[in-house]
Amino acid sequence: MSEKIIHAQLNLQESSLVLQALAERPFKQVFEIIGKLNHQAQQFYQPPVTSDKSVAFALSSAEFALCVKALGDLPYNQVQGLIANLHSQLLAQAD
Repeated sequence: MSEKIIHAQLNLQESSLVLQALAERPFKQVFEIIGKLNHQAQQFYQPPVTSDKSVAFALSSAEFALCVKALGDLPYNQVQGLIANLHSQLLAQAD
């Protein structure tokens, strides 16, 4: 049985925050996820390029959980909006 894929719509600022959080983790734990996110972030640079553009990121449920856990290690005031956004997207996918 394959692991569930989680889809998250993130803008450039939000995806950068996720990468910042992952960078605080041990490299061995996150290097594959960082590579995957960087590859998917190339969508930000496809026309039309706008500062508020959101793109879809796809992560396994384990990768998504590690991203959320890493975000939890950052100061609350930096991540509260992103965590709320991810929570609502996750709930929408559960339906």
